[in-house]
Amino acid sequence: MLSIKKDMIRKLGYNIVELPCSDILYPEISSHPDIFCCKINEKVIIEEKMYERINEKIYDKSNIVISKQNLEKKYPYDVIYNICQIGKNVIHNFKYTNKEALNLIDKCNLNKINIKQGYSNCSIAVIDENSVIVSDEKVAEILSENKIDVLNINWNLDIKLLNSKGTYSNMTGFIGGAISRLDDYVIVFGDLEKIDKNNIIRSYITKKGLEIIDFKGLDVIDYGGIIEI
Repeated sequence: MLSIKKDMIRKLGYNIVELPCSDILYPEISSHPDIFCCKINEKVIIEEKMYERINEKIYDKSNIVISKQNLEKKYPYDVIYNICQIGKNVIHNFKYTNKEALNLIDKCNLNKINIKQGYSNCSIAVIDENSVIVSDEKVAEILSENKIDVLNINWNLDIKLLNSKGTYSNMTGFIGGAISRLDDYVIVFGDLEKIDKNNIIRSYITKKGLEIIDFKGLDVIDYGGIIEI
C-alpha cells in the first residue's frame, strides 16, 4: 500500500528519497525523516551517518547542512533533530536541540518556543505558517499562548507505526508523522476518516484553502512525515 502513496507524491512532481533503516534506533522510527532531519527556513539539516547513505539520491545539495552530531538510541538523544518550524516560530525542547539547527535558528532570528515534549515535530502537524493540528493538550496550550491557530484533537487517534517486519507495532504513531504539507496539498498517509471525528480535521484544513490528499480505506500510518529539500 505504501507504493500507492509514493505514486501520488510523484504525480505532484516530486522525487522521493527514502531513508534506509538505521540499527541505531528502535525499528518503529529507524527510517523516519523527522528523526534524522529537520528543516529551518530553506536549510535541511541531516545527520552525517544518514546523509552518507542517501547523498547519491539527492539531486540538489545546495540547501543541505550535514551535522556530525549523531543520534543515540535512548531518549532524549534520539530527538535532537525533531524540531518543528511554524512560520517564524520554532518549537522544541531546547535542552536537546541539534547544535547546527540551534545556530541556524538564532542566525535567522526565529522565535524559540520551548516545550517539554522532545518529539516536537512528531507531535505537531503543520498546516500553514500559523496553523497546526496537535493531540497534546500541553503543547496546544503553549502554542495557543504564542498566538498560533491550534486545532487540538481531544480524542484517541488510531495512527499506526510499522515494526521491523513491516507489520503494525504495538506502539502508537504521532499526528505530525502521519500528516504532511506539500504546496497547496495536505497529505494524510491513510484514510482521514479513520482518525477524524465529525469532519473536524477535514473542515479545519479546507477552511485554510488547502486540498486534502488521503487514501480511502487505508489505515493511517506514521512514516515520519515529509521533509522537502
